[in-house]
Amino acid sequence: MSSHLNLNPLRRGLLCLLTMLVITFPRQSDAQVDIEALRSEDPPDGYSGSVGSNLTVRTGNVDFIQLGLNARLFHVNDLVSTLVVGNGGLGLLGKSRFASSGLLHYRKTYLYNRQISPEWFGQLNYDRSQRLDFRMVLGGGARASFAQGDWGEFGMGASLVLEHEALNLPEDAIHPDNTNTFRWSSFLTLRVVPTEDFVITSTTYLQPAYNDFSDLRTLGKIRIATPVTDELALTVSFNLRYDSGPPDGTSPLDTTLRTGITFIY
Repeated sequence: MSSHLNLNPLRRGLLCLLTMLVITFPRQSDAQVDIEALRSEDPPDGYSGSVGSNLTVRTGNVDFIQLGLNARLFHVNDLVSTLVVGNGGLGLLGKSRFASSGLLHYRKTYLYNRQISPEWFGQLNYDRSQRLDFRMVLGGGARASFAQGDWGEFGMGASLVLEHEALNLPEDAIHPDNTNTFRWSSFLTLRVVPTEDFVITSTTYLQPAYNDFSDLRTLGKIRIATPVTDELALTVSFNLRYDSGPPDGTSPLDTTLRTGITFIY
């Protein structure tokens, strides 16, 4: 699963193109996004990355199609690690679109030492199923690794985040349709590698508003991956998202179970 091949210029250009295409082809996801699950445990120096997809088709009483795509690009040197993530997807019920979303995330992590690494990030995304027309996030903080070895890695991170959201709400909605909020964002992550052919990743985020801890967002994800070949891996993931103050007409709790396949460059 952790095998990567350095990208030649053609592959690098292809991955960049796919990343941008994924942004324009939205994916059903949460307004909160677990970027930790998309990081690589040990990306090689230079360029590397992966492209993945998942598909659900149901026919009979209900014609249902859901397609998701994702791409990530790494650039690593002795001083800094750069990560670009793009996600997109589309859900169709009959011939009508019922869900769509898109994401672009950019992050720089500075390799200060093996225990603590400062970082900053920016993100743009939208999510039709969450009534989210536009979301912009800017933040900075640090991550720490408590323990790591051949078995995997255990770590945490914390940052201060500025979040802007524009929502598509009815005129009589209680929730404001435009908000600007500073949030504390912290996470715990555990990556376990029982064998070379089996990787388990677990991440939990807590994101309260800096001046009101009752305004809380929580995100949890468990992801299991096993390689089919050196460049193909099967994945199964379970996502849980909670928002203590969701927009009108949306549930505070969402859960998703997803299977897919990933192509690793």
